[in-house]
Amino acid sequence: MDNIVINKIWQENDLLELKIMCQSQFVTAYQTCYIQTQILNKISDQISNCTKYLKSDCYFEFGKKNGNYTPAFSMEITEINTTGHVQIEVDLEVPDNNSRRHRCCFYVMSELGSLERFGENLKGLIDADIGEEVILNCC
Repeated sequence: MDNIVINKIWQENDLLELKIMCQSQFVTAYQTCYIQTQILNKISDQISNCTKYLKSDCYFEFGKKNGNYTPAFSMEITEINTTGHVQIEVDLEVPDNNSRRHRCCFYVMSELGSLERFGENLKGLIDADIGEEVILNCC
């Protein structure tokens, strides 16, 4: 089943380390990344706006994909159709080299209500215990 699972693995002050697992019928990929709490709040609000106004082409970046920074993850809502199906393009870094040039990019399918809950639940990771997770296609 297609899914995105974000697990909180560390926090110091307003910096979170997250383990992200993305899965489609073709591939499963994992990575960790760092994100500031205020950026996570902003992404949560932006996902809510995308679902509320049925906007596609909404892009969210966890970390910086360009430059010599820590690993980065991105997701882009590429389609929301009239039946409430959502297509999300995910882009994960594969940490098998120092140049940060290997990436894994694929689509994860979901439903509008699941994406809305996922966006709302992201904020909860800020005050959550280590090990807590947010799941896109839950239940």
